[in-house]
Amino acid sequence: MIVMSGLLVLLTTGVLWAGQGKGDAPPTGFYLSFTPSAVYPFSVETTSPGLSPAETKTKWGVGIGGGLGYRYSDFRVEGEVMYGRNDVKDIRFAGGGGDMSGYYDLWGATMNLFYDIPTGVKLRPYVGAGLGVVLFEAHDITLAGFPPTNGSNKLFTYKLMTGVSYALSDAWRLLLGYRFMGMSGPDFETGGVPLHGDPIQTHAVQAGVQFYF
Repeated sequence: MIVMSGLLVLLTTGVLWAGQGKGDAPPTGFYLSFTPSAVYPFSVETTSPGLSPAETKTKWGVGIGGGLGYRYSDFRVEGEVMYGRNDVKDIRFAGGGGDMSGYYDLWGATMNLFYDIPTGVKLRPYVGAGLGVVLFEAHDITLAGFPPTNGSNKLFTYKLMTGVSYALSDAWRLLLGYRFMGMSGPDFETGGVPLHGDPIQTHAVQAGVQFYF
């Protein structure tokens, strides 16, 4: 909610004060995008026969994405590849828990569809959605006195995105946005015991650039 409120304030301010000028509407054609992101801490909840349900929490993480897209009128279609990593913070389960080491990371590819909302000024809001696949991995996630948790999963993923772009020129635009991403539930293993995870949801703030060519 804080992120969305901040974006709304930015959008409102920009629409009111951004000057008219060349570069208002991005050109029709191909573009490249580059979008680093800060990923909000998320939780991975797991269950297993004979073990208490557990919730593993992460720290803030980082991500990076790169895309090749095509814009026609106010719509954009984009193929994106991405990487993200969150170190693990701690785990909680019935009767115990504690700090942990290790990390989750993901490699993914999605197809995205965006709509750039016309404003008549250099600042333009956008909304978008995407579908794809990610490789989600657990790397030596360890609680002292317990065996490590590992696993690698190919998961269906979907994304919802919103934000604003600002025209620096006909070719270059700055981006600031919010991304929600959901993934199907992963499976892991700890000490030979299988763990099944619930679906995962993440939130991220993104800032980047687009280059039209």
